[in-house]
Amino acid sequence: MKLESTLPSRTAPLYTAPLLDVILLLLIFFLLGSGFILKSGVAVTLPYSESSLPVAERSHIVTIVPGETERFFFNETRVTREELDARLGESTGQTRQVILLADQRVPYGTVMDVSGLILGHGYDLAYATGAAPAAP
Repeated sequence: MKLESTLPSRTAPLYTAPLLDVILLLLIFFLLGSGFILKSGVAVTLPYSESSLPVAERSHIVTIVPGETERFFFNETRVTREELDARLGESTGQTRQVILLADQRVPYGTVMDVSGLILGHGYDLAYATGAAPAAP
């Protein structure tokens, strides 16, 4: 006596479920992975340097943008110099590192003034630079 199955044949839906799982996992991986890249929301032209530092995670970002009067940003929030001093004082418990992004057109005195302010609060300071242009 030959036994026959009474179940319907399900070939297509059986193979699409794992495929959809893999696509969903790849989508989540790339969406979350791109969020870990350190970028400031303010565009500046960084000076060039041959040296580089290791990538710093969880650090504050102070940005100086040139203009008639320099604009200061603390973690992408625009602040005055006095507010920057206050924010640096408030944020000492979160992380001990600050990355300074200063446009190459910002006067050297302003960069050193902000550097002294950051170091005065006891932070470790790193200057952000761009990669040196390729030689022709």
